[in-house]
Amino acid sequence: MSRRTRPATNPNTSHSVITTKARVCGWAIEPGETSDDGTTELILTRDDWKIVVAFKGSTALAAALQYPGRSEPSELIGSEQLARFLRGNREQMGRFRIDQRVLVGVQAGTVKDIRPDDETKVRLIVRYDGGTTGDPFTTHVRAEVKAAV
Repeated sequence: MSRRTRPATNPNTSHSVITTKARVCGWAIEPGETSDDGTTELILTRDDWKIVVAFKGSTALAAALQYPGRSEPSELIGSEQLARFLRGNREQMGRFRIDQRVLVGVQAGTVKDIRPDDETKVRLIVRYDGGTTGDPFTTHVRAEVKAAV
């Protein structure tokens, strides 16, 4: 008796794995558009974040990332990065916005990117007023308070 082997499923590109991770991590899931070539979209939203994943059949091709406070997707991410955003710490991901003024210790700067490292850590890419760039964890950053005029 021979047993037929099935090809392994890539968890980074599998439609069912992506939707399961999204549900478990609190993302709302809705179907998007279907194009003439058979490419379908899956729209994932959580808080002010939005990810649009393009599928050909049941395989993810790419994902467009829309940051909080933005009206359009601003970056394409690969399927290997998608899992990080899906699992990213919800509280930390929602704490800051792109172009927000922040303080890291005594240095002031502007948030240029928000990047989940894993399920518990989220880093910001901050351009400091002195011209340098840093990547502190969100737990080491606070919003800059504007002085009352």
